[in-house]
Amino acid sequence: MPPDNASDNSSRRLTLTLLLAVCVVVLLPLFAATIPPLHDYPFHLARMDAIAALTGEVNHPTHYQLGSFLLPNVAMDVAALGLTAFLPVLLAGRVFLGIVLLTLLSGTVALHRAIHGRFSIWPLLAGLFMYNWIFLFGFINYLFGVGAMLWGLAVWLAMARAGAVARVAVGTALAVAILFCHLVAFGLFAVVLAGLALTEAFAHWRDTRRVGFSVLLVPAIPIGITFALFMLLSPTAGASGLPFLYAGWYGWKPLVSYRTLLWSIPWLNIVTIGPMAVLIAFAAWRGKFRLATFMLLPIALLFITFLIMPNNLFGGQYADARLPIAMLLIIIATVDLARVAPRPLILCTMLALSSLTVRSVVIAREWHDSASIIAEYNKAFDLLPAGATLYTASVEPFPKLAYEQPAELARWHPPLKHLSSLASIGRDVFVPATWADPLQQPISVRPGDAAAKRLQVDNPFLTPTADSVAEVATRIRALHPGAASHDFLLLLRPESLKGEPPAGLIPIARGGSFTLFRIDQ
Repeated sequence: MPPDNASDNSSRRLTLTLLLAVCVVVLLPLFAATIPPLHDYPFHLARMDAIAALTGEVNHPTHYQLGSFLLPNVAMDVAALGLTAFLPVLLAGRVFLGIVLLTLLSGTVALHRAIHGRFSIWPLLAGLFMYNWIFLFGFINYLFGVGAMLWGLAVWLAMARAGAVARVAVGTALAVAILFCHLVAFGLFAVVLAGLALTEAFAHWRDTRRVGFSVLLVPAIPIGITFALFMLLSPTAGASGLPFLYAGWYGWKPLVSYRTLLWSIPWLNIVTIGPMAVLIAFAAWRGKFRLATFMLLPIALLFITFLIMPNNLFGGQYADARLPIAMLLIIIATVDLARVAPRPLILCTMLALSSLTVRSVVIAREWHDSASIIAEYNKAFDLLPAGATLYTASVEPFPKLAYEQPAELARWHPPLKHLSSLASIGRDVFVPATWADPLQQPISVRPGDAAAKRLQVDNPFLTPTADSVAEVATRIRALHPGAASHDFLLLLRPESLKGEPPAGLIPIARGGSFTLFRIDQ
């Protein structure tokens, strides 16, 4: 027994040391940009700023009102209540991004420890996948929910020998916390618990020829209680009647099953993940991996869930595209390395850490370069007068995951779609494109701005031609004819516009990827 304890202590020290090193490298890009160029991140920041204004943490007018926080998508919004009490909004946002990354990474390590009963450097492989396309999309609440789900599963497995009452109580608390981080993360938690319970129930039946109802009930009660609370208390439950929509083409699931795990720089994926994939394939061929067999059914159920998951769920988009990264982290935690000789293990560890460092440095460099682009937008937004309303239009299509051409991929470097939301941070400016759906976010637009919100909805107008820009301007003017103009239009990618901007749009600022117009009556 003493040698085993000594070995476990040594493995723990090595794992924790390398975990610290991986955490430092993973967080590096967050120091390279004040506003990380993530697709949805600007309106997350704008919502943090609005909540801070509504709770008195910052002193400027806001065009929003507080709604319910009983929503399955409020991790960053709840964090805003605490972080903005002592940090500026932009810094609070980056701190939360760091918390998300650390929760994902440490959650994978914790789940591996709970499954295999020992510390190992293997789950640190997850560090290579922290910067993935779901993170680039800015699905921050979901990713924090995945990290919470990984920790929740680790706690649940660690309590395997605890009494039923304790497991139900702790399981319910975990399920509720994960649900309010994100609904999809809660669904994944429920699926894995179901798989674990069915595996245990089958083993019980095989040994005793009796159905273990208690084995099934212990995880079912927390999930059932949490879902019932959601349906009774959450405004989001009102969206349950919305239709489930699928992507509409057969290549969607195969595409997102790998592309969402990668980053938006193809050569970087090849250079950093490619060699590790070859090494892992070789090690698997040599039988160097062990799989926790009791996790096979939960993983199989996750794959089935991915196959049947719609693209639109409860009004949210890309529901199915979010699953692969969570599934990959669970699979990494399920696998363990068999005994490997010290020298090849050290070499492989150095290669993995070097690949991770290259990955983080390149991403940090890209983010640093994007800072000047975002600064152009903020400089233009400083010209907006108090009380202005800023509409958004885009000449080019939005960035999409299913890109085919280099020009489509270039729209991710950086994504511009939601940058207009930055105009409201620290300013008395209303940006109708900022997401503020009371069924999904804890703020809603005040009645006086509701008409502008209904006109803009959640996304920029698509205006490929001068005529379509003129039509948008006419619709904006019609909201308050004859009044003094406080309306402005941010036109993204104006260089691709077919025709000249119409009369009545007065340019007040230009940047490399936009023109800011005042809309005259």
